[in-house]
Amino acid sequence: MNKQKFCEAEERRLNWLINFKLPNYWKKIGWSILFVSLALILFIKFLNDDFDLLKNILKKSMLIGLLIVTISSEKIEDEFIESLRSKSFTLAFILGVIYVLAQPVVNYFVSLILQSENTNYEDLGDFQILWFLLVVYLTAFWSLKRRNS
Repeated sequence: MNKQKFCEAEERRLNWLINFKLPNYWKKIGWSILFVSLALILFIKFLNDDFDLLKNILKKSMLIGLLIVTISSEKIEDEFIESLRSKSFTLAFILGVIYVLAQPVVNYFVSLILQSENTNYEDLGDFQILWFLLVVYLTAFWSLKRRNS
């Protein structure tokens, strides 16, 4: 395989991944996964038992639900929607980077003010970062869509 054919094949795969969308009915499945997982996490929280493994699984399933909603197509998928998706992903990425950089510092200073001893600097976890990115994307997408419709 020569270099030209290899580059074309890579470009086709990349374009497929960029343009991949689940059918619109998957949004309902994604929302269902999210809300069932959230309800189970809240239920487990009230049990006051040590279900760390189950909590982690439910957190991951909440992220999967949000991801499914994010990559599901709209009923009418056109250039306007693609533009809104692009703007929303850009905004989510920029705000996500700012959040990852600023939030641990804010947490540290608040902890320092409230309890002067045993103050530790802690980075954010993967769940918190991914949750923030997906929620910011969905919020930006819906608000841009509503404002421009």
